[in-house]
Amino acid sequence: MNRYGIADVGSNTVVLIIYETDGTVLRQLKYISTPVHLINYVHDHHMSRQGIQKAADVLCEYAGILDEAGVVHRFADLTEPGRVDNRDELVNALAASGFEIHPLSGEQEAVYDYEGAKLFYPDIHEGIAFDVGGGSTELISFRNDQAMETVSLPLGCVRLAKLPLDTEECAIALHNARENFPSFRNSAKQIIGIGGTARAVGLLCEKAHGDRHRVRVCDLKDAFEKIRTEDEQMCTLMRATVDPARVPVFLPGIHMILEICEMFETQTILVSDTGIREGFLLDCIRKL
Repeated sequence: MNRYGIADVGSNTVVLIIYETDGTVLRQLKYISTPVHLINYVHDHHMSRQGIQKAADVLCEYAGILDEAGVVHRFADLTEPGRVDNRDELVNALAASGFEIHPLSGEQEAVYDYEGAKLFYPDIHEGIAFDVGGGSTELISFRNDQAMETVSLPLGCVRLAKLPLDTEECAIALHNARENFPSFRNSAKQIIGIGGTARAVGLLCEKAHGDRHRVRVCDLKDAFEKIRTEDEQMCTLMRATVDPARVPVFLPGIHMILEICEMFETQTILVSDTGIREGFLLDCIRKL
């Protein structure tokens, strides 16, 4: 059995996962999430030295954990934070930790999202998937087990938290994506939700309705309105379910998900437990 360490450097958190695999099945051994909020250190497409140092410090800490666990192969993906103008400066600082650093374009991120989600939903061969992250939202259309078209929108839940909750930015960006990508013009009664926001939605709806992997859009709309209007019971449920670091950006994330569902006339969200990290790792293993 081989072990691998993956660091996922996102706009809101930096996550470390240790996986074990026999070449066919991935098994998660350890999961650590550190809220770093790198997006707050990006101004005019440039990450400050303070932000770079915070990310580097976390990766050095994670490298120590991998050393103790005897994990030799270690890779780090950079999603939205790796799209700054001073990317080389960021990559060099992070590489000093000993991780192999991979900045991902929005399109690459979307493809890895889908490749990872296939592990959880191997029997769904055609449809639409999404990932509402901290800095960006990825949309993927797929057919015959292949990603057909991908789009990355610079509207993740952290960025959306700085806009009014009823902002039209999401609808406008989604409309433009539909105009530019023909495969997004069809409706989809069910879509696959990938990433932390979708999983948090699944956990909330599991507490309220009993199924975290199959979320009815009508139930999500109801939860959104109750949290928005500070319904005591639903807000208590949210605080008991959602990671405290995610709570401030949770409603903006749900807003984007609901806009996606509105565009595709979706009734059900299938929440995936796997996504970009698994898809990225599988590609790294193939290239060893």
